Amino acid sequence: MARHSAFNSAEAKAICGASMLPFRTSCKGPVNTSKVGSFEGAEDEKDIIDEAIHYYRANVLFRNYEMQGKADRLIVYLTLYISACLQRIEQCSSPKEAEKKLQTYAIETFAVPGQHGFPFSSFFEKPETPAEADEFKAYFKQLREETAQRMIPIAFTEEGKPNKFWVAFSKRKFMNTAL
Repeated sequence: MARHSAFNSAEAKAICGASMLPFRTSCKGPVNTSKVGSFEGAEDEKDIIDEAIHYYRANVLFRNYEMQGKADRLIVYLTLYISACLQRIEQCSSPKEAEKKLQTYAIETFAVPGQHGFPFSSFFEKPETPAEADEFKAYFKQLREETAQRMIPIAFTEEGKPNKFWVAFSKRKFMNTAL
């Protein structure tokens, strides 16, 4: 059984059918951690990115995923994004090289729901206005950047070599889809 988000019941603004949940971040964007009371000074408290990384190796094995809430849309997107990150990490020989490659990938132009190339158009709603599309892009860009930063220490061992227990999952396709 696929792992679902604990944040499905959390009250949060929704955009394109997905929750705009707060998360700890050092990246510029619409999520400002100084405004997020639950994460101020609480490094041990999990957020949606931690949850997606934690559930990644279990969820990537599934070909189907039943949505149980708006936060599950973030889990599905982040699972697919983590797979793409691991594919790029697999080609890198050092954490510094991977960091550069993932940073570049995180800020690349990507499709929003309703556009050609968006992988989960059936799970996400189309933006109703161009402003909503811009807000979606800004939130997901920041989400991608922060996820990429958090993947580096996980995907590499202390010796600076790719962690075989993570990189091995780079060949798996989540729901037969790729970014």
